[in-house]
Amino acid sequence: MKKYLKKIIYTVKTEKIKHAYEYWKNAVIKGDLASLDKIYTENFSWTNELGITNNKMESLNKIASGNLQYLSWTNKDITIKIVGDTAVLKTKEILQLIVYNQRVNAIQDVTAIFVNHNGKWLLAGGQETSNT
Repeated sequence: MKKYLKKIIYTVKTEKIKHAYEYWKNAVIKGDLASLDKIYTENFSWTNELGITNNKMESLNKIASGNLQYLSWTNKDITIKIVGDTAVLKTKEILQLIVYNQRVNAIQDVTAIFVNHNGKWLLAGGQETSNT
């Protein structure tokens, strides 16, 4: 019974993390800075496929610039590992974007780190690497 209960708790946590990821994804697509500000931790850090690392304010400013428009964003192979109040989500993102008025197709491997803060899963950071 104890093992079964642990599996249920793990499944519930996994679903909450997937929900947090989708919340973040939708906020990025919409350019919703208020939602992004809520889900990013104060020490948020993201490294893009070029090896450039942005903190919370830099990431918000980049999205606010309007130089990036998402036409489509599909995920494949989402996996989540949870240890205590930390979760690592890995996925493959298939993107169609407009970057500085140029249409771009991209496939990237993403690792996102979530932390549980007062019962809410927040995005602490991550990295993306090109797979195209």
